[in-house]
Order: sequence, then structure tokens, then C-alpha cells
Amino acid sequence: MTSVQEPPASEAEETTAEAGRGRGAGRLRAVAELPRAVKLGLATLFVMNAATYVAFPLLAVKLTTVDHASAVQIGTTLTVFLLAARLTPVVAGPLADRYDPRIVMAIGALARAIGFLGLGLGHGTGQLLVSAFLAGVGAIYEAPVSAMLAAQPEPLRSRAFALENALLNAGVIGGPALAAALLAVGPRAPFVASGVLFVLLLLVVRGITMPGGGDSEQEAPQSVLRHFKNVLGHRWFVGFWLLMLPWWFLFTQLGVAVPLRSDALADTSWISVLYLANGVVGITSILFVKRLHDRYGARMMPALGYLLVAVGFGSVSFGESPWWLLACVAVYSVGETVILFSSQLILASFAGGSTRASFFGIYAGSWALGGSVGNYAGSRLAADPLSHTPWLLFGAVGLVAALVAALTFSRREI
Repeated sequence: MTSVQEPPASEAEETTAEAGRGRGAGRLRAVAELPRAVKLGLATLFVMNAATYVAFPLLAVKLTTVDHASAVQIGTTLTVFLLAARLTPVVAGPLADRYDPRIVMAIGALARAIGFLGLGLGHGTGQLLVSAFLAGVGAIYEAPVSAMLAAQPEPLRSRAFALENALLNAGVIGGPALAAALLAVGPRAPFVASGVLFVLLLLVVRGITMPGGGDSEQEAPQSVLRHFKNVLGHRWFVGFWLLMLPWWFLFTQLGVAVPLRSDALADTSWISVLYLANGVVGITSILFVKRLHDRYGARMMPALGYLLVAVGFGSVSFGESPWWLLACVAVYSVGETVILFSSQLILASFAGGSTRASFFGIYAGSWALGGSVGNYAGSRLAADPLSHTPWLLFGAVGLVAALVAALTFSRREI
């Protein structure tokens, strides 16, 4: 029997290095194969998220220290921003399908530029509320870009959404880092910088070639009402919209219950560490999540994501160390990546023709409802931040949602 000799160590190292270079080159080719419009659209999403996170995390602090706003004024300003950001895409999505999507994107970029400039430079309650509303309206920018990604054939579609996920997480990391440097100039500087970035984004929008819209050659233009009827008449979409309500309830706790727990276990600075970990885990885990999708498809991924979120949040109750909380947030973050990536692909499988932006826009209503309940319930449940009860409840919500998702998608191929 002929023995097989192992290659010398140097050859093995060279083989490993070649394999690593091959994988890296393969990923670069995968990005290079994306259409120019898709790459430009993804780049603008990174700028949009980074520009948002330059200013938004500092909003409550600026309102308190510079404007001396009351708790009611701060809460009202944040609520106006969040409701505008989640409800206006419901209408903007069908408008993007009916008319030129770039018009919706341009309005979104302009509104957010004016909004963050107003939040940074404004003083009175009226000015701040109008600015918060305009900054929230800027969220309408996202649905047309998601619709463009959904229009790509596989495997380009899943590559595009994976890259989108990584770039959005990079924006979450890069925005606060830039804000930290700008704070040396003054508390208003991050808001001014955010506004300037959105003005630059507005100038780029004209160069993006968008499919669909009112001038689509494939289909005759439909009324906005018809787009609403088409989307709301899609039984699987409505079921998915409802299925994702628990996710947005749980997702909101990253900004409500988690910071309260962190502040009780360590200090305020630890909250930044948790957000940094969330972004880093999101970027590093997307390659694993993409491979999981390539092998098994998107059908069972929502159930897996819910399960990981349930384990991450439920485990918080088993320790009272900030490092334990960090580990739990890391597990949650992997589940977050699984859910966000798979939900985009599932929405893309529902959307077709000239209604793609409508699906993504109306889907934002699920975030509005689930997130609103999460904001209220999370703040009440976590009033005692060291209590185990809220985290056991969050874990139970995730487990039930995982079971429902598994049963739901066992009957549908994605």
C-alpha cells in the first residue's frame, strides 16, 4: 500500500496562504461583479448610516446639556424622530414605485440634512420638533435602495444584501468614532457634520441608475393605491409582517433595556463598548451567515435568528458582570445579523415587478408598531435594571417567535 507523504511545512504554509489569497480574491470578484449602480447605492447607504450615527447617539445629551430641555421635551423629540422614521417609508415606498425612486431618495437625503442641522443649531421646542420630524423623514431613502438590491438576480442579490449588512454595521462604528473627534470642536459640530454629509449624499443620488419607477419600460405605471393593494393583498407578506413584530420588540431593547442594565452594572461609558461590540460582531459574522444561506437557503434562518436572540437576551439574567452582558450582547448580535439579512432576502422573494419599494416601505410599519411597544414595555420592565424577570421574558418571546417562524417557513421555499 503506497503511503501518502505530507508536504514539507513550508509547502503547507504556502498552500494555506494561497487558499487565503484565493478566498480574498473571490470575495473581491464577488463585489466587482455587482452592477455599478448597486455598488454606488450600497456606498450611499454606508454614508447615510455613518452620517446618522455621527449625530443621533448624541441627541439626548445635546438636548440636555446645551438646550437644557426637560425630560418631556427630550422624550417628545425622540418619539417624533422615531415615528417619522418608521411611518413615512410606508407611504414613500409606493411613491418610489409610482414615480422616480431617485426623487424619494433625494427628498430623504435633503430632509435629513436639514433635520440634523436644525437639531444641532436650533433652540426652541418648535424648531427642535420640526427638525426631528425632518431627520426622521430621511429614512425614506432606504426603501428604493433595498428595492434596487432586490431586483438583482441570484447570486448577486444575496451578495448585495450581505454587503449592505456589513456596510450598515460599519456605519454604526464609523459614525460615533467621527463624532468623538468632532466633540473636541463643540457639541454642535457632529450635527453640522452630519448635515454636510447628507448634502453630499444628495449630490450623489443623481448618478444612480434606478430600476422601476413611473418610467419603467417593463410595466405600465400603477397608482399609489394600487401598489398598497398589491402589497397588502400578498398573504405571505402580511404573515411575515406580523411574524417580525416580536423581532422589532426585541431589537428595541438594545437601546432601552440593555443600556439601563449596562449603566447599573458598570458606568455610562460601557454602553459605547456594547454598541461597538454589536457593530463588530455584525460585520464579522455576516460571512458565516452568508455561507449559511448559500448552503441551506433563507427559509429557516428567521427561526435560527430568533433562537440566538432568545439565548443572548435570556442569558443576561444568569450573571451580573458587565463582561457577561458583553458576551450576551455578542450572541444577540449574531442573531440580529441572521434576522436582518434573511428578512431582506425574504422580502425580496415577495417583491417583484414595479412594487419592490412598496414592499420594503410598508414593511417599515412592522418596525413602527413592534418598536413602539418595545420602547414602552422595555422601559417599564427594566425599571429595576438588575431584575432577572425582563430578560427571562425577552428570552421567552424569542423562543416562541422561533417556534412560530420554524412552523411558518417549513411550508414555504425561499
